[in-house]
Amino acid sequence: MDKDQDLKALFHDPQLPDVDLTGEVMRKLHAEQNKKERFFVKYKVSILVAVGMLLTVSSGFAAMKYDFLKNKQGEVIYEVKPLKQSPPPTSSEEERQRLIKVRDLAEQLLPDGSAGLFYVVPHNPDKQTDTSYKPVMFNDAAALRAKLAGKQVKILDRLGESFKFESAKVFFAPVNEVNRPTPEEKAATAEKLRKQAEESSKDYAMMPLELSDDFFHLRTVYKQGDDEVDVTIVKSNNGPFTAYIEEDIDFEQEKIKVKGVEMLYTVYKDKDGKGGRKNITWINGSSGAEYTYQIDEFCDMSKEDLIKIAESFLN
Repeated sequence: MDKDQDLKALFHDPQLPDVDLTGEVMRKLHAEQNKKERFFVKYKVSILVAVGMLLTVSSGFAAMKYDFLKNKQGEVIYEVKPLKQSPPPTSSEEERQRLIKVRDLAEQLLPDGSAGLFYVVPHNPDKQTDTSYKPVMFNDAAALRAKLAGKQVKILDRLGESFKFESAKVFFAPVNEVNRPTPEEKAATAEKLRKQAEESSKDYAMMPLELSDDFFHLRTVYKQGDDEVDVTIVKSNNGPFTAYIEEDIDFEQEKIKVKGVEMLYTVYKDKDGKGGRKNITWINGSSGAEYTYQIDEFCDMSKEDLIKIAESFLN
């Protein structure tokens, strides 16, 4: 959500987190949680977006090239860098422990498509509140298009002849992240929740929040039998997304032009150095309403087939 928030590495998980915890520390916590707890299939690779961030996932060896994309104004809006260049963590152990508690509570208490403001008593010397929310789920492409009416994004019923829309997760910002409360309002709400926790003899209190219509990230899944292609769309926040990749990951990137649009085509290698998972990334829209699109294949799709799918989003 923060305009200057870089993207962090998330390993072995091409799925999105089910709960979003806003803020730099929360995003790092989710990256760590998913790295430890979620595994897809060995050597499956994907770049994805969660909590407003593009995330690169893989397993492999020696990185070979790091590239970037520019918007129509010539500004770098998507870039790939080695993980060692990522900013160091800034969270304290106290914050980490508090956010672990918030994460667990959100998983237990929040249904899909909802948000909550949490106050936890342990590890909270500064009496902070934390926002958490889950994506809205869609199983119908027409319903998703209706929900995103007026947004400059394209939702397809099919990819090519074979892959049918199956599902989507869409992250909408809670109202308190769109219209941020004043420091005084925030402190008053924290005190109210602290008293609720004390009176209930619990170590937490939660206040439900509404989700706004401000979508910042969605991931659609298309299926043909067991084969899968995912399309991720992220709204840019006035600054480049930086995807950090571990230095020992073996991948190749190539800039290509598809109907005049510059794209990054990436191939991740398996342990034998052979071509594995592939994706295509590009920028769509104009300054102020730019979206990063990425297509990830999980079915040994060719470069030409990926390009054809990308073309369908440009028509």
